[in-house]
Amino acid sequence: MKSIFVAALLTTSPAATDGYEPAVWSSDPRILACSPDTLQASQPLVLSLGLGHGRELAIRRVSDDSWYFLVVGSPPDGEPQLMTPEELASASHVEVPASFKGRASVDGPLERIFSRAGTYEAYVSDNLESEEGGYMCSFKYIGMSPNNSFKPNSLRGSA
Repeated sequence: MKSIFVAALLTTSPAATDGYEPAVWSSDPRILACSPDTLQASQPLVLSLGLGHGRELAIRRVSDDSWYFLVVGSPPDGEPQLMTPEELASASHVEVPASFKGRASVDGPLERIFSRAGTYEAYVSDNLESEEGGYMCSFKYIGMSPNNSFKPNSLRGSA
């Protein structure tokens, strides 16, 4: 009876009926590392890339699940790209300027990717929009200091 139940589950599960398997995103700092761990408004994000990291790059803002595709094989017309897929594939380091702009959707406005404080994730793959998966790393963006300047507040009593 137990084997009939398991067989019924396997034949009715979404993976069994449509062949869809979710992408697997691995965290391996030898392949992709984000630096610094906490990014301020004026700092670039620096990605250290290892052998086989892929040809495409995206940044995801976790709080609202906004995806910004910075390097893809066939970007929509007018979509800013950080570099070509070939350049990314051969790079060992990539700098994403704090001012870099992208769209969270095809018809969305062009906006600074790092515009809201919170957790972000960087993704690299040979094909981001597939079940292929790839590598990811995460970092926090804290934006400007409380006085809305790019300089950190000095500590009281420090020299």
